[in-house]
Amino acid sequence: IGLHEMAELIMSPKLVPVPLAPDYCHSLCVWHDRAVPFVDLAPLIGQRPRNNTQLALVVTYFSRSNNEQRWGALGLSTYFRIVSVGDDAACQLPKDSPAWPAIAHSCFQLADENVPILNLDALFERRLALPH
Repeated sequence: IGLHEMAELIMSPKLVPVPLAPDYCHSLCVWHDRAVPFVDLAPLIGQRPRNNTQLALVVTYFSRSNNEQRWGALGLSTYFRIVSVGDDAACQLPKDSPAWPAIAHSCFQLADENVPILNLDALFERRLALPH
């Protein structure tokens, strides 16, 4: 995601389960007395969900439907890195999951890895119907 989309890193986030929610968005994260949707990318991209989330990154984005500022939280398995990339680093989305086209704007190459750039509006505002 872009640096301007990061709001706060939370250690040991308080998560409130949401019954009957999709496995990738099974909880709300309590942040500054608000409940924001919590997304675990692992099930979306075909990996096992994390059982014990120790870190959550609160993100901000503008909803395409009404251009209103919104917040969400992403579960993290480790601390993130901030890197600068240019247009010359653009590459194809990884082929390891059919979900990437639905949840990523684009992709850049970092060393030998293709790193998707998440589309937060798509991730938090739409109910994703992805092939399993």
